[in-house]
Amino acid sequence: MVLRRANRGSNKNQKPSSYESRKLKTWMLAEFGDGLTVLCHGTCGRHLFYSEITKDRFPKPGRKGGRYVKGNVRPMCMSCNASEGARSAAEERRKHQERLARRRAVYAERKRHGLQDRPDSGPRLVEPAA
Repeated sequence: MVLRRANRGSNKNQKPSSYESRKLKTWMLAEFGDGLTVLCHGTCGRHLFYSEITKDRFPKPGRKGGRYVKGNVRPMCMSCNASEGARSAAEERRKHQERLARRRAVYAERKRHGLQDRPDSGPRLVEPAA
């Protein structure tokens, strides 16, 4: 005799079945894209094909009880979805903007001191234009 635990519906964040997952991906292609490709709703904005789409729960994230249903999923690439972690999409965009601002500040500081990045040999001193 095999004893089974009763499913009492305690796991509201349960992932959909493979059939439901395929249905959601097809729906995301039609809803957010042109039927063939869709834009990543993360920070990269890449065009994604069916095989590259991962589901992100938005606007209600999983940590707040969000489920994998049509009104609560957005397409994302795997790298954006993995880097986001438990942060919301808005928090991830803010972090991305902060990283870009830091990079721009470093680049401006290097440029102010006469340093320029070269892909072949690294930083070098640039002669001031006369």
